[in-house]
Amino acid sequence: MHFHAYLYRGAGEAIKPFDDARRAGTTEFQTAVVPPEATSAWLTKPARMVKGTWDDPTDAVAWLAQQYADIADQRMHLEQQRQAPSLETMTANALDALHRGNDVVWAWWLRGGGFIDLTVACCPNRDGEGRCPLGRTDRRPDDLSR
Repeated sequence: MHFHAYLYRGAGEAIKPFDDARRAGTTEFQTAVVPPEATSAWLTKPARMVKGTWDDPTDAVAWLAQQYADIADQRMHLEQQRQAPSLETMTANALDALHRGNDVVWAWWLRGGGFIDLTVACCPNRDGEGRCPLGRTDRRPDDLSR
């Protein structure tokens, strides 16, 4: 198993529920840069949308942490997020999730109406029958805890 990173950063108004651009199998889906409704559907998008690929989940979590550091002060309502989990807690939880074969999504509204979605998807994915976007043929370990 390996891990692919995906990133959407753009207008928050582009993230519409039940939009064909977010639904796998629609014509608009393959070219849309907005996050899909199902996390595993990222893997069915073109390989050019992959922002990074790692065999070690620690490296994938390091990517998440760097992306977070780049936008931390741009998040909306910072004063209300003082009670939110620390970056240390978020990275520990992400590492645990990836070790267990679960995808990780971090998303925030940004000042000015922007939105950022950071996703690390396990590949192969437990929720999808799709192939690896990069053509790898890894297998999922049989002993992953849910």
